[in-house]
Amino acid sequence: MATAPVLIEATIRHQVMLEQLKSGEAEKIAKYLREIDKVVRDQLSRGDLTEWGRDRFEKMLAEVDGQILAIYARYARQLNSDLVDIAEYEAAFETRSLDQVLVNYSAVAPTLPALRAAIKARPLQVQGAGGGKLLDSFVEDWTSTERSRIINAIRLGFSQGLTNFQIIQSIRGTKAANYSDGILAINSRNADAIVRTAVQHVSNVARFETWAANRDVVTGYRWVSTLDSRTTQVCRSLDGRVFSMGNGPMPPAHIRCRSTTAAELDARFDFLKKGATRSSKDGYIDADLTYYDWLAKQPASFQDQAIGKARGKLFRDGGLSVERFTALQLDRRFKPLTLEQLKAIEPLAFERAGI
Repeated sequence: MATAPVLIEATIRHQVMLEQLKSGEAEKIAKYLREIDKVVRDQLSRGDLTEWGRDRFEKMLAEVDGQILAIYARYARQLNSDLVDIAEYEAAFETRSLDQVLVNYSAVAPTLPALRAAIKARPLQVQGAGGGKLLDSFVEDWTSTERSRIINAIRLGFSQGLTNFQIIQSIRGTKAANYSDGILAINSRNADAIVRTAVQHVSNVARFETWAANRDVVTGYRWVSTLDSRTTQVCRSLDGRVFSMGNGPMPPAHIRCRSTTAAELDARFDFLKKGATRSSKDGYIDADLTYYDWLAKQPASFQDQAIGKARGKLFRDGGLSVERFTALQLDRRFKPLTLEQLKAIEPLAFERAGI
């Protein structure tokens, strides 16, 4: 297999644009949160809750819950529609990228029905509770959690004898903190995480579907991670790894993952292996440079910031090659290994590093 450096470069540059798109998509939740804010304020302005009985309160709460459910349902429909549009655009981009690289070959784009089906059928591979969920469930479970957070805050405030104003303030936040300390602010931050993860998911699904439609020339894919201090252990270790189609992990590897993938081409396209660049915090570097190759060229202080002081010292002083250190970071299921697990595997490296 061969990865054309120009494909890696195009993929990385495109990922930068995708991050900007994520920001715009995440901002769309603000309109719906304002609607929820109005619902809560309107309902809690009907009378002093401290004078209400339990039955009257629960009836009001059920009404609030229903209204919030309807608002989140509208948002989820818009988000899902946008995600389909994004997937369609991403598939078109990948098709164009293949066309520009391959000589005497016309890349085929997946059909929209196939793309829609793949988006719904391919589970997310993020770590934690979201792993294995289908996209619809991923979004629905999030909206359910955020809705419950608001309803539970109102119920808790009522049981504690808080005033209407105090309950509203717990949901809206305080003006002194620019409303960043309320439940709606939490909802907004969580929406940002969900949207960024969902966009990254459909982007990679679209890419994989495009490759499947061109399987006569695309034989696998290369994992491409962002090169900076915020890159997670999983993505640091997967960067540059090559997998055959259907036999490896797919981004996003975690919530807010920024990793992407680039097509591996059939060996007959080895002649495309010419120098190209990829972006990093230091500007553009060789496209074939993996995360840990790049990290080895950084100051010790940056290494410690990126991977932690203990791992940084092991990386510098443990006597391990970059390839061996990289291989030790994940288990066979691509789960991060702890320092204790690393020490059990390579005790001499820890001795050499004085850890």
